[in-house]
Amino acid sequence: MALLMAKRRLQRYWGYVCAVAAMYLLYFGSLNNSLQDDRDIDLTRRDEILRYIENKLQEELKLDKGSGCEIPVLDPFADEVTRLDKELPEVKCVGQDWVKCYHSRCRVVDKIKETVKDITCVFRDILFQDDQKHIFGPVTVSEGSYQLQESDHATVFCTGIDISNKKQVKWTGNVLGLRSVKPKEPPPGREDSFNVLIFGFDSTARNGFIRRMPKSWKVLTEELGATVMEGYNIVGDGTPAALFPILTGKSELELPDVRKTSSAHNNLDDFPFIFYKLKEDGYRTAYFEDMPEIGTFQYKFKGFKRPPADHYLRAFFLEEQEKKNTRWWKDKHKHCVGDTPQFKLMMNITEQFMELDGKRFAFTLIVGVTHNDFNMIKSADDDTAALLRNWQRHSEDTLLVVMGDHGPRFAKYRKTVQGKLEERLPLMALLLPSKLLRTRPDAAKALRGNARVLTTPHDLHATLLDVLGMSQYANTYKVRGADLRRGLSMLEPIPSNRSCSEAGIEPHWCACVAWQSVPASDPLHAKAAQEFLHFINTFLKEAGSKCVPRTLTSTEWVLRQRPNSRLLSFVKSVNEDYVGHFGDDTRSAKENYQIKVVVGPGRAVFEASLTHVVNEDYFLIHPGDISRTNAYGNEPHCISDTHPHLNFFCYCRH
Repeated sequence: MALLMAKRRLQRYWGYVCAVAAMYLLYFGSLNNSLQDDRDIDLTRRDEILRYIENKLQEELKLDKGSGCEIPVLDPFADEVTRLDKELPEVKCVGQDWVKCYHSRCRVVDKIKETVKDITCVFRDILFQDDQKHIFGPVTVSEGSYQLQESDHATVFCTGIDISNKKQVKWTGNVLGLRSVKPKEPPPGREDSFNVLIFGFDSTARNGFIRRMPKSWKVLTEELGATVMEGYNIVGDGTPAALFPILTGKSELELPDVRKTSSAHNNLDDFPFIFYKLKEDGYRTAYFEDMPEIGTFQYKFKGFKRPPADHYLRAFFLEEQEKKNTRWWKDKHKHCVGDTPQFKLMMNITEQFMELDGKRFAFTLIVGVTHNDFNMIKSADDDTAALLRNWQRHSEDTLLVVMGDHGPRFAKYRKTVQGKLEERLPLMALLLPSKLLRTRPDAAKALRGNARVLTTPHDLHATLLDVLGMSQYANTYKVRGADLRRGLSMLEPIPSNRSCSEAGIEPHWCACVAWQSVPASDPLHAKAAQEFLHFINTFLKEAGSKCVPRTLTSTEWVLRQRPNSRLLSFVKSVNEDYVGHFGDDTRSAKENYQIKVVVGPGRAVFEASLTHVVNEDYFLIHPGDISRTNAYGNEPHCISDTHPHLNFFCYCRH
């Protein structure tokens, strides 16, 4: 049987029609065989991938429904992670910017006026065209003052005379503010709905924030009393897997295909982003993200043709990147915008936005200071602590969410078992508006009660809608067979027996389940690694002979999923007959495994989830359950344009 399955894997690329026909017949067979059938899934077809995930969740639901989640108790200062901490130089920016903006007014700063006279400045707006293109507006010449009208940002060139030596001096830079935008009139009865500020860092686990941001953690938890969601679990790989559910209530696969590789003439403009509903409700909206090189909605997606929010920074940071005339990682001042650390600039514009009148919704995601090396976040500790304290000015009517999208994915932390779990358990902390606490005291009680219950980005979306009084827009989707919605408001009690499959979390991403190490002496230790390697090399045949076959360098670990202890104890206490089916002597027909391997050529590091079909002794593997935990760089250059879904795996022959 295993040989037949391997043969079918080799035939996967022979033709789409045959594959679909086979999967159609098999799908309507026994549901118990659904995972086996989906080995032949076409990775380029989103509908098939989505069906695979739904079937997999339904299968898992049979095993874990009502079992709850054992939230891992991880010591933030465990030796295996603290020994990887390193002290990096703080971000220091040089020079002195001549022009600064506050809201829509830009002017030469007093410090420059003290040393330079006869100042003349040329301003040109940086105008958004789409996520890939920006242009400049007409030239405006002034003696140092400018009103932002068409854009939130402008490029500036100034000249003047140095008072000390009478020589001409000059300065050029980009400035950032907030042009005046008139929001729509709120519908009757909606004039005083709550504001929202979501403030996040890329690649930031809860434990990582505790270790590297001690001042901010103390302000957040002790001074402000935030509720930290210790069971907040990611639902997929990378930033899009976090932000799509938060901002739309749907996963990427449930939305139209807007990847750059898609031939469809569409983009993200038509997605149901929460910004659009809020604009119609009379809100001012802002989406601030730095590092356009790897933008959440642009790195592998087509981006926006229109700004998703009233205030949007992509054109600004694209121009900053072009002005430096280099890739960000090669610039010795890559964390600076002029004389200001980039993270500080993001905080400044966020605080300016929250000072505007009317109803406000802002999402700020700081990427640059954490993406490449999480240790850099320590430079932002003092400024983050100050920003959190300043939020108290808005605490009466503003929800504050402080979050990470996921934990570190490529750093050395990720090579440890604790780091693997921290990737899946990002920072998530909430502070409710004081007015809401008075009008809905049960909401605060429920939120605190949910702190150690399994929650996800889908739940944050439902929570935002609840706070905003817009729960009618909540996604009512349920995993087939589940009693609970996938997205639940954290302001209502969430059952403590909620499982990963009920919450829409695949086993590969679930931090709840306990895992046992499989010793090297166990035959399945070697078998799992060899079948994984065979899967990769079979998969690569889709690209012909362009990719070199991978070879196994080492097997770092193999883990076998253990049954949830609370599930077993619950069964034993209720019905002894039921225990007989799930006792120590009973072995499931399918068992979940996770492996970490290093393969050559080069040194590609993979983690993967596999399902062992016990009776027939073979492993089911799906590309969506594989993570590459180190960068592939230029390895797949020969197939990136034609087979981008193979980038993780391919090492080009030439």
